[in-house]
Amino acid sequence: MQTEESRQLVLSYYEALATSDPAALEQILSDDVVWAPPASAPIEGPFEGRETVLKAMGESGAQFFDMASLRMTTHKMVADGDTVVVLQHLSGKAVNGRDYANEYVWVFTCADGRIVRMEEHNDSLHFHRIVMSESP
Repeated sequence: MQTEESRQLVLSYYEALATSDPAALEQILSDDVVWAPPASAPIEGPFEGRETVLKAMGESGAQFFDMASLRMTTHKMVADGDTVVVLQHLSGKAVNGRDYANEYVWVFTCADGRIVRMEEHNDSLHFHRIVMSESP
């Protein structure tokens, strides 16, 4: 895919997430999309297939966070051909009641008008210290 097409596709993905639009997500993610969370994440990944990915993302989010409290701020989006890199900040409340804030890097690969791969990178040690600890 061309750079601007890839950028627009990833922007559409974030818009669909923000509005909880499953029909849009179905159009944006390929049937065989792969989500690769950090290897040290407390979930079994990578996940493959649109339905599996969406289910795993939703379940893991609700397992660790008060979803209504989450706030995402995108610092930068860089696109080159079929690849889009997004730098963002995520904050909110962990289910244990602790405040959470972390920096994330997402690497998206796009093909044939859809997202085919999503790699998630973050400070997983910080994640474990905040989210996996006992309540405050």
